[in-house]
Amino acid sequence: MNKPVPPQSFGTIAKLFHWGILGLFLFQYGIALVMYGIATPEYYPKTLFMLHKSVGILLLFLAIFRLLWRKMMPLPAWPESVTNFEKKAFHILENGLYILMILMPVSGYLFSLAGGHGFQFFGLFQFPDLIGKQAVISEIGKFLHRIFAFLILGFVASHVMLILRHHYDTKDRFLERMSPMRCDK
Repeated sequence: MNKPVPPQSFGTIAKLFHWGILGLFLFQYGIALVMYGIATPEYYPKTLFMLHKSVGILLLFLAIFRLLWRKMMPLPAWPESVTNFEKKAFHILENGLYILMILMPVSGYLFSLAGGHGFQFFGLFQFPDLIGKQAVISEIGKFLHRIFAFLILGFVASHVMLILRHHYDTKDRFLERMSPMRCDK
């Protein structure tokens, strides 16, 4: 029996998850900078905080669905130019990003709800508070949320640098595996 040939690039659903989640994370970083830039003891931009929390929970569920999709679908074959070291680096970065995509919103949830700041999910319904107000947990969540934010930036930057180095140095069209469009040499 012949083994099926792996695809040359990721499928449409995987690409939608990849670029959609990246776009929402970039949105989250932008809105966080705005929120904390304009918030004062006298002014709390409630709408921005509620939007940030809602998108964070949406990202948590998208990350879980993306991980499930990733486990069900075959991966594209590695180009021959990818070394074993690079494959390990890609796997470490991928696994780290999946872990952080889940831990980031969970830490935000702890930070917010343990701090006594419930919210309505996109104004549709009150998001369940499963922990109640607990100052210590809120502070731990706040600390972790900020650490995870920097870790995600580092992992994404490393991921992008490795992909671009491979695509342009080896000329193996590596970028096309996840690109929504063709990348000519």
